[in-house]
Amino acid sequence: MSANKVEIENFDKYAYEWWNKRGPYKLLHTLTPLRLKYIKSQIDLKNKKILDIGCGGGLLCEALYEDGAIVYGLDASEKTIEIARNHASERGLDITYICESFDDFVKKNDQKFDHVVCFEMIEHVDDQNQLVADIGTLLNKKSKVFFSTINRNLMSFVFAKLLAEYVFNMVPKNTHTYDKFIKPSELNRMLEINSFKADDITGVKFNPIKQDFLLSDFNKINYFLTASKK
Repeated sequence: MSANKVEIENFDKYAYEWWNKRGPYKLLHTLTPLRLKYIKSQIDLKNKKILDIGCGGGLLCEALYEDGAIVYGLDASEKTIEIARNHASERGLDITYICESFDDFVKKNDQKFDHVVCFEMIEHVDDQNQLVADIGTLLNKKSKVFFSTINRNLMSFVFAKLLAEYVFNMVPKNTHTYDKFIKPSELNRMLEINSFKADDITGVKFNPIKQDFLLSDFNKINYFLTASKK
């Protein structure tokens, strides 16, 4: 189920660029405040135990922590977790980072989380339904899971894959595999199968002139989805 070796190696190439606001992850720096805004529109973060799956260098983890959450960050890349730990330590942030594949974490885990964040990850795993099922084992009833991912259609192929990676170099080349993009209807079906109920679907639009993002009813390319455990 977890991101395969090729996916992990691709992220390893740019591990030391996570906190470079002008580097290959510059759009994630721009997107992080919107991610936080979306999560806060759905829940109160104060003292909530939150697991960020595929946390990368910790951009969202630090934002969640600073807003009062008890944060756990999980990522399979040793280089990336090292960067995340060092950055949090330098800032005196008490974030728990775990370097492990999601599969291994689920097998060993004996705790529950108030909420789980799964941003920009489901489109990088081989078995998406298993990912949703495994997330369900980490949550109590009425706990929420947050997804952020890419729709699958011609428009998303052009803008999220071709233009973003190969024309404008907005994200590193080979970051995404089009076949793994997932339609909201497909994700919703997986959630229903695994005892979740979708609460909200909100689109994300990118303004190329201002180089920023905003929440929108338009979900043909990027979108957020919140679901509650039944």
